Amino acid sequence: MEHIRVTSKGSVGKAILLVFILLAVFIAAVKHINLDLQKFYERLENVPDVLSRMMAVDFSIVPDALLNIVTSLALALLTLVVAVFIAMLLSFLAASNIAPNRYLSIFIKAFFAIIRSVPSLVWGLMVIASLGFGNVSGFVAILVSAVGFLTKTFTGSIEETGGEIIEAMKSTGASWFKIVYHGLIPLCITAFVAWITVCFESNVSESIGLGIIGVGGIGLLLTQAINTYNYAQTTTIVIMICLLMIVLELMMTKIKNNIKFGNN
Repeated sequence: MEHIRVTSKGSVGKAILLVFILLAVFIAAVKHINLDLQKFYERLENVPDVLSRMMAVDFSIVPDALLNIVTSLALALLTLVVAVFIAMLLSFLAASNIAPNRYLSIFIKAFFAIIRSVPSLVWGLMVIASLGFGNVSGFVAILVSAVGFLTKTFTGSIEETGGEIIEAMKSTGASWFKIVYHGLIPLCITAFVAWITVCFESNVSESIGLGIIGVGGIGLLLTQAINTYNYAQTTTIVIMICLLMIVLELMMTKIKNNIKFGNN
């Protein structure tokens, strides 16, 4: 009976070599960051005490928390609306299959690759250094991050789905604006909305996280509770944040499904 090779010749050896390389990299990383496992195990005995302190809720903080949740949602929504308009314009200028200028396309893609490489928390610190604490700084920091994300995703959607319609409309002599408005936007709007829902969830998460550096909203209230070691308030706020994110996830999923399957 003839033996049939399932894997390519040498693939097993390459796989074993890859495993050893990954293992060596892992060990080197552990040594580099100097993980002190002994201290970790010593401090594990504090966990039951902290958990027992957090097994309580403070309902007096709920009205304040709800008001701050509204602030975080408003900040995320306002940022999203502005980011969508900016990103839609930039994405049609950056998409290689419709960009009016090749060098402009390269510049936009490179610029936002740099923008996305910097976390929104860092942008927040830079903005606060210039504008001071408050919601304005949070708006600018989240806007920079949101525009970077949406420009990249919108550009990818245009490049993936717009090839045939662009060629067809160019053959009829349609202008760049007509190709974008009548051809690409109707074609890509479903993908755009899906990315917008993802961006909104991300904006809410970032607006909460930026509370660490003084941006208003539920994140700031949570930071204050943590800094004062108020375990009951911390637990209450965390529960409310979890419920908020679950509701948002269900709503965004419903919106995406309605768009995808055409349900009302």
